Amino acid sequence: MDKPNIVLTGFMGTGKTTVGKKIAQQLAYDFVDTDELIQERAGKTVPEIFQEMGEIAFREMEAAVARELAGMQGIVISTGGRLMLDPGNAAALSSTGRVFCLVATPEEILERVTNDPDVERPLLTVQNPMERIVELMQQRQEGYGQFSQMVTSEKTPDVVTKNLVGIFQSNPDQRVPIMGAGKRYEYIVGGGLLPFVKNLAGITGPVAVITDTNTGPLYAQSCGPVDMVIEVPPGQQHKTLTVVQSICEELIEKGFDRSGTIIGLGGSVISGLAGFVAAVYMRGVDLVHCPTSLLAMVDTSIGGKAGINLPQGKNLVGAFKQPTAVIADVATLQSLSPEEFSSGMAEVIKHSLIDDAALFARIESGSWAREAGTLVPPLADLQALVAQAIQVKIRIVQEDPFDQGRRNVLNLGHTFAHAIEQVCKHTIRHGEAVAMGLVAAANLSARLGHSSPSLQERLEPVLADAGLPNRIPAHIDLPQVYEAMRRDKKAASGRIRFILFRTIGDVFVTDAVTQAQVLETLADIRE
Repeated sequence: MDKPNIVLTGFMGTGKTTVGKKIAQQLAYDFVDTDELIQERAGKTVPEIFQEMGEIAFREMEAAVARELAGMQGIVISTGGRLMLDPGNAAALSSTGRVFCLVATPEEILERVTNDPDVERPLLTVQNPMERIVELMQQRQEGYGQFSQMVTSEKTPDVVTKNLVGIFQSNPDQRVPIMGAGKRYEYIVGGGLLPFVKNLAGITGPVAVITDTNTGPLYAQSCGPVDMVIEVPPGQQHKTLTVVQSICEELIEKGFDRSGTIIGLGGSVISGLAGFVAAVYMRGVDLVHCPTSLLAMVDTSIGGKAGINLPQGKNLVGAFKQPTAVIADVATLQSLSPEEFSSGMAEVIKHSLIDDAALFARIESGSWAREAGTLVPPLADLQALVAQAIQVKIRIVQEDPFDQGRRNVLNLGHTFAHAIEQVCKHTIRHGEAVAMGLVAAANLSARLGHSSPSLQERLEPVLADAGLPNRIPAHIDLPQVYEAMRRDKKAASGRIRFILFRTIGDVFVTDAVTQAQVLETLADIRE
């Protein structure tokens, strides 16, 4: 739509009408308050409708208004407190508008409604209004939780309006709910989102940004006022327990407590490092991932796994830590080098090979080359690609949040890749190693009779078009690669587990592979 609607929901007293009118004025939109519209048409106040006609009649009026407004555009809609808790109303208004839930503390809500005597609040005509507010908010918490939250406590209507308009204009069209280990959070994809991170994630306490010395100078200030920025050197070699200790010590020195939130701002190394720190610091603090590389956006920021490297291998020390939100600002991809962009494309291709043949066909038919100083394809196309790619990992992670079965398929190509990285001492980028591992998996699958050799023939040009290698460099010692595989954390009882193909979109896990077969595959795809 040219002018998508803005829908404000939330508990009474959170500012829906006041803020809604200001947003409408700023955007030159029309403003509609659903309760006022119903009262005007019925010729009765809401309390009178309840008393004379009953609640069922009122809810039917709400549903009719929701359907009507969903067919319009260019309006800001302030909804009654329960209107969007009805699935039909929510579906109708969400189809043509962006929904924001305004949130405030019970204390501030009571103060606001007490100071607004012109509006009747029949639900609060009780002996203890505060107790009633808390009770109702708890009842509605899950329903309101399905929408993007905007905290209005201790903020003026002008500040809330500015934040909401900024988020709306940044156009985060892709919002994917994730349920991980019993915790629900949102993955939000858009352009220009970093200035609104705290609002999008509902952060109210202290904030510590963990980033690296490459990313921090570019984007840390974009996250708005924060309490501290901790920068570490870039690279896998710094994702260590020593660096974790130094970060934790700095947090303690600066008085960062359990009410705070850690923002992981950077690529895949920062995703793992910030996640691990958030999991262990004071037995756990809130975490928000803000991935700035394509690799981190489509892979490491999803799923709650946080790993730290040891000299013996990657991610051998780890924890599960679900974030409160993942906010992927695709505009940050502009600063990536062509090599880093291609490295991320390896994970996008991997996801398509695991569980989305349509995504693979889209990659195969498109142009995803990254050139220095430009972003190809356009941001809108890249935003859509990221949104489609993350769906694969989200589906699998939600099936297996603690990596006990189905989730193993996400390691497609990684048994080879991690070993190659270790042998070359991380001089090869992770995505480049994954690309080699994908070709190796296709080759080994055909060698064992599980798939057709045509799969490898189809895969190799797709990798090449994305700027990725499809051969192992000649200087890599293949027996050392095999030995590194044996030490991989995915090995069990001395047997190496591989993810292999039947066809694109159909992969499986097996350890029925001999050393000779692995070495033959490695030799076959060596330069």
